[in-house]
Amino acid sequence: MNLSRNVPTTAQIECFAQSISGHVSSQLSPGYESLRCGLVWNGRPPEHYPFLIVTAHTTADVAKAVDFAKCHGLAISARGSGHSYSAVFLCDGGLLLDLSQLNDITVERSAHRLSVGAGARSGPIAAVLAQEGLAFPVGHDTQVGIGGFLLGGGLGINCAAWGGMSSFNILAADIVTADGKTQYINAGNNPDLFWALRGGGPGLPFIVTRFHLHCYDHPGLISSNTWLFHFSDLLYLTQDLEAVASSLDPRLQVMVAIFSAPPELTELCSAEDCGRIVALTAMAFAEDVDDASLILGPLASLPMLSNAIVRTENPSTRFAEIQEQGKALLVSQRFRTDNILCDNLGDAVKIVMQHLPMAPSPASLSLIVLGGQKTLPEAAYSVSGRYFVSTYAQWDLTEDDQVNAAWLKGFYDDMAEVATSAYINEFDLEGRRDEVSRCYSAAAFERLVILRQSYDPMGVFYNPFAHSCP
Repeated sequence: MNLSRNVPTTAQIECFAQSISGHVSSQLSPGYESLRCGLVWNGRPPEHYPFLIVTAHTTADVAKAVDFAKCHGLAISARGSGHSYSAVFLCDGGLLLDLSQLNDITVERSAHRLSVGAGARSGPIAAVLAQEGLAFPVGHDTQVGIGGFLLGGGLGINCAAWGGMSSFNILAADIVTADGKTQYINAGNNPDLFWALRGGGPGLPFIVTRFHLHCYDHPGLISSNTWLFHFSDLLYLTQDLEAVASSLDPRLQVMVAIFSAPPELTELCSAEDCGRIVALTAMAFAEDVDDASLILGPLASLPMLSNAIVRTENPSTRFAEIQEQGKALLVSQRFRTDNILCDNLGDAVKIVMQHLPMAPSPASLSLIVLGGQKTLPEAAYSVSGRYFVSTYAQWDLTEDDQVNAAWLKGFYDDMAEVATSAYINEFDLEGRRDEVSRCYSAAAFERLVILRQSYDPMGVFYNPFAHSCP
């Protein structure tokens, strides 16, 4: 940060606290430590200590907090819902803006327009939209906050059919800039910052307080089929999927999860399965039963389906059920994740099959999402890859932190050899901050660096990747 630090006195903090409708907590405030730890969804306690935590209730609170922080040389960071694997939003000695109370949701049904506070979560958003017969590609867990999710691109439910990535549905946003002023930005009003808004990730030169989004007619039917396979069948299954991937309807969301077999299935596992099974899930976002059948058609002919050990058909499901299924895979208290995007799934799967059985925690799992080729609009989200391969290391004990982090690091050091790029929202931002450029095209990363310098020359907003920028 380029501003000179002028640590605020207790009296100055109290005066600031009285000037806003929200709440201010300093490192000396009662309950600071429980508040700090509660800011992070991940069960690993955060390692960084903000000097002040400001829970904003209004956009005016955010603007006043920016002015106060700038006056005292405190770097500013922002937290939406805290659903982050890395807690990269925390900054030692700075001012953290907690936006979780900016969570109102407004729907304009006829305009297919949704307006949400930056702290709103995916579950309530999906529920409100469903009541209006609408939908949006929200996160795959009810607790995923819309703010960080959209700023990182947003690999949302049915996003392949609805915009390509969730952030491409951003029409406009209300922001607070480094000078403490509020702005409404869209493609025509400050197009540079609007470009950065759609996938720029953490460390942007502004704080978003509200998103204005395009939404879609709710599907007449969401149909879901799941097939379970032996772990030893994974490579053959993914070869089948690669063969049909280019012909799949974008309204078909196909995911492959590799996880430890539940007790009722362990007897079906051979030594080659290493105690793991594979779940292929295909969800059709259709108009009706006949349309769902057509969408699912290409998968019905996969040769490997005959090897399925269990098949589950759910002819009708809802967003909430999809989100609960995603949440159910995360069973531990402590998490770390990494991912790649790639075009050659077979090579990536061979690495998965090599490393996943060696996981220190049997709860750790890998997920493959078939994304297809996307036509990318002019936006900071600028990476491509036909397949998304992510791994979620999860465990419960503090003493296992290092061994799990080292295992994931080695796993994805090897995965980098077959990667085209990576998705910043599930990138290992703790272990790979120096590699964050992999989450953008070269041109986009350079443009983000220039925009930060131009719109925040004094370094008012905390940039966790400043040391890795040219």
